[in-house]
Amino acid sequence: MKDSRFTIIMMALAFLLALPVGATTVFLGAAENFAVLGGQTVTNTGPTTITGGVGLYAGTSITGLSSMTVNGTSGVSNPAVHITDALAQQAQVDLANAILNLNGLGPGTNLGTSYATGTETLLPGVYSTPASTFDVNGTLTLNFGNTANTSFIFLVGSSLTAEVGSKVILANVGAGDSVFWVMPSGSATILGGAEFEGNILANQSISFGAGATLQCGRVEANVGAVTLDANVISIGCENAPVLDTKTGLTTTGNAFLEGSNALAGGSAVPEPASFLLGGLGLVLVSLVKRHHHTK
Repeated sequence: MKDSRFTIIMMALAFLLALPVGATTVFLGAAENFAVLGGQTVTNTGPTTITGGVGLYAGTSITGLSSMTVNGTSGVSNPAVHITDALAQQAQVDLANAILNLNGLGPGTNLGTSYATGTETLLPGVYSTPASTFDVNGTLTLNFGNTANTSFIFLVGSSLTAEVGSKVILANVGAGDSVFWVMPSGSATILGGAEFEGNILANQSISFGAGATLQCGRVEANVGAVTLDANVISIGCENAPVLDTKTGLTTTGNAFLEGSNALAGGSAVPEPASFLLGGLGLVLVSLVKRHHHTK
């Protein structure tokens, strides 16, 4: 009887330990409203099209605002543009917290001191380059495997660079999938003609070269400047190329549009410790069963 009760207790413990109690939920909060968010300043050269809000705090002026088209209308006097107001201030507070929380999910898979790609494919998960840079040079495919609510999180120790003409391609996307490029202390540079995807969250500055584009995400700098040059930046994924590896066909937009920022919506990302504890609980149950068989 005593052994039976002990077995029940151990199985209950294993079940509780297997739950993702260590899950971390990351919200962008007010920062979710902005396709472009700058700290010190936002500077634009040439015709730039932005789908989503434009914000600035604690800087006080946006250079080249008249050359921006924000949600289809001129950036000047556009209600989606927030300069040094309460919403922009709260967005910067929430951005700082999101960067901190996402960085806490690391270190993840170490990609080394730099990462240059010719034609490379990665699967969902947390990746890091803690010592140096993440350098996209060529075509980087992010394959979600047709799984909903999965994420790519890249934690970059120093700087993110997308070289001239480089591409990030999304493959086999499911609803609620998301991509985050996180620089807890660094900056990002997306060079001319690059086609990028996902949320770029930098502590310092973000610079876009002439004609570079970003879909399915945001360009948000917590402290420094955002510099733009005739770019297309969109929170949505209407024009984002999405590859189906089964058919080899590339389409634009799909269910990904409904969840271009799954974590910002409050989805939980289980921490590795949760799975380790769950595994420990299952091992304990196995040992108890073995004990009874050998008695």
